[in-house]
Amino acid sequence: MKLTAHQLLFSVKLFIAAMIAFAVAVRIGLPQPYWALVTCCVCMNPTTGAIRSKAVYRFTGTLCAGLATLVMVALFASTPLLLIVVAGLVATAAFGASFLDRTPRSYGFQLFAITLMLVAVAGVDHPEAAFDTVVARVSEIGLGIVVTTLVDSVIAPRSLAGTLRSGLQRWLPGMERWANDVFDGHERDAKEEHDRLKILADISALSQMTALLRYDPTIARGELRQTLAIQQRLLRMVPLLSAIADRITGLGAEEREALIPCLAEARACLAAGAPPEGGLADRVRHLPIGTGQERPWHQLVHDALAAMLVEVLTLWNEVKRIDSALMGEARLDRDLARSVRGTAAAPLPPDFGHALRMAAGIGVAYVLLCGLWLATGWHQGPNAVLIGTVALSFFGGGDEPGEAIAMFGRFAALALTLAAILCYALLPLASDFPTFAMAMGLFMLPIGTWAAVNPMATLVLAFGLSNINLQGAYAPMDFGAFLEASFASLLGIFVAFLGAGLFRTWGAGHQVQRFLRMEAREIARLSRSATRRLREIYIQRALDRISVMTARLAATGQVERSARLIARLRVGVTVADLRILAKALDPDARQATEQVLDGFRREFDKPQPSPDLLSLIDRALDYLWSARREGSDVPTDRAMHSLAGLRIALFGHAPAWIPAS
Repeated sequence: MKLTAHQLLFSVKLFIAAMIAFAVAVRIGLPQPYWALVTCCVCMNPTTGAIRSKAVYRFTGTLCAGLATLVMVALFASTPLLLIVVAGLVATAAFGASFLDRTPRSYGFQLFAITLMLVAVAGVDHPEAAFDTVVARVSEIGLGIVVTTLVDSVIAPRSLAGTLRSGLQRWLPGMERWANDVFDGHERDAKEEHDRLKILADISALSQMTALLRYDPTIARGELRQTLAIQQRLLRMVPLLSAIADRITGLGAEEREALIPCLAEARACLAAGAPPEGGLADRVRHLPIGTGQERPWHQLVHDALAAMLVEVLTLWNEVKRIDSALMGEARLDRDLARSVRGTAAAPLPPDFGHALRMAAGIGVAYVLLCGLWLATGWHQGPNAVLIGTVALSFFGGGDEPGEAIAMFGRFAALALTLAAILCYALLPLASDFPTFAMAMGLFMLPIGTWAAVNPMATLVLAFGLSNINLQGAYAPMDFGAFLEASFASLLGIFVAFLGAGLFRTWGAGHQVQRFLRMEAREIARLSRSATRRLREIYIQRALDRISVMTARLAATGQVERSARLIARLRVGVTVADLRILAKALDPDARQATEQVLDGFRREFDKPQPSPDLLSLIDRALDYLWSARREGSDVPTDRAMHSLAGLRIALFGHAPAWIPAS
C-alpha cells in the first residue's frame, strides 16, 4: 500500500502530541505520565471534529467515574468485596448504556466504566489512595486531551465539511434517479431495490455523524441544520416513492396511458427542482376511471396518487432550495428558513434487547474474572478483568463478535510483541529526552501511519504503551512480570470470547430476523393504539431498521427481501393512520375497521395474508363508502384512503374493490 501525505501528517501530529504530553506530565510530577501519552494516541484522529468530540466524551467519562469512585470508596471501603460488587454493577450498567447510545457519545459511557475498573476495582486494596489516584488519573487524561487538541488546532486541522458535501453529492442524484425510475414505471428487480436501500442507508448515516459535526469548528451550525433538513426530507420521500410505484403498477393500461403526460410533467418538475403546478393533482384525479362498478376504487387510487405526487415534488423542491442556500447560491424564504432553523438531528432508536444481552455478557465475564482473581489472589487479576470487559464492550457488539474479539486478540498479541521490543531493546538505549524521543519515534511513527487508515492500529499503540511501565526515569519491568501481565490480558480476551456467545446468537442472518420481529411487534402495537407522535416515531425507527439491515441482506444473500422492507413500512404507516382515524368514525364503520385491525394482527406475519383479511378490508370499505355517500367528511375519506393503502400493500394483485351497494 502506498504511503500518503495524509498518513505521514497524522503520524507526525500524533507523535508530537504524545511527546509533549509525556514531557509535561513528567515535568509536573504526575504519577503515571504514560496515561497522558496513551490518551494522545487514543484521541488523535484524522478529523478535528472527531478529536474534539472524543476529547469531551473521554474527559467527561473519566471525571464522572472518578467522582463515582470516591462515593463508592467512602461507602464501602471497609468491605472490599462489596466495593467490587457495586463497582461491577455500575460499570456493567455503563457498558450497557453505551450500546443504547448509537452515536460517538457512547464512548463517554465506555470510559466511565473503564475508569471504574482502573481506579475502584484495581485499587480495592488501597482505598486510602483513592482520592490521589482519581486526581492523578483525571489530570493525566486532561493533559493528554488538551495537548492533542492544541496540536491538531495548530498543525493542519482537517474538517469534515468535505465529507458532508460529498454525502449530499451522492444523495441528491441517487434520490432523483429513484424518483425518475418510479415516474417512468420502471420495473424493479431485487438488485435495484437493494441499491435504493443503500442510498437510504447512506442518508441515514448522517445521524451518527452529527455528534462529530457539532464539534467541527469549520462547520457552522446553520450549515449543519440545513444538511439535516435535507436528510429528513429525503427520508420522508422514501415511503412515498414506494407507494407511488405500487399505485402506478396497479393501474390499468388505459389509465397508465392517460397518466403519461402527468408523469412527464412530474419528471420536469423534478429535474428543475420546481414546485408542482396547481393543475397536476387535478389532472391525476380526473384520469379515466374505467367501468362503473370499479369507479370508486379507481377514484381512491387516483386521489391518493395525486396527493403523493404533489407531496414528493414539494419535498424535492424544498430539498433543492435548501441545497442552493447551502451552496451560497440563493437565500431561503422566511417560512422555509424557520422550518430549517427548527430542524434537529433524527434520533437513533436504542436497541434495548441488544443492550441487555451485551450487559449480561459483560457482567458474566466480570464475575468469572473477579472470581478467579479473588480465589487465587493473583495480582494480575484486575488487569484480566479490565481487558476482558473492554474486549466485550468495544468488539462484542457486532454481528460476529467472535471474529471481532479474536481479531482484537491478534492485535493485542502484536501490540505486546512490539511493546517488548520497545521495552527491552529500544528504550534501554535512551539516556536523555532526545534519545528517548528517537526510540519512541521508531516505535510510534510507523504504527501511526498505519493508524491513519486502520483504527485497529491505534489499539497497537495504546495497548502496547499501557503495558511497559513507562515513567520519567525509565526502568524496564522484570521480563517475567511483563509475560505475566501479557498472559492476564490474553486470558481476559479469551473469557470475553466465551462471554460473547452466552446471551446472543451470532450472524447477520439472525440479526435480520430479529429486526423483522421487532418491526412486526411495533406494527402490532400500532394496530392497538396509535397517535401522531407514535406514528412519526415508528417511521423513524422503521427507516433506521431498514438502513441497518441493508448491508446484512447483502452479506446473507437475501437482497430479494429489499422490496418487502419498504412495503412493511408502508403497512405500518397505514395501520397507524387507520387506528388514529377509527375513533372519529361512526359505530358501524368503526367496528368494521376494528375487525380489519384485529384480523391484521392475526395474519401480519404470515407469508401471504388470507382472503379472509381481504374480505374484512372490503367490508370496511363498504361501510365507509355508504357513510361517504350519505355525507362526506374528512375522517371517512382519510380512513378509506388508509384502507386502500393497506389493501394495495398486502394484496397488490387482487381484483379491484367493488362496493356492495
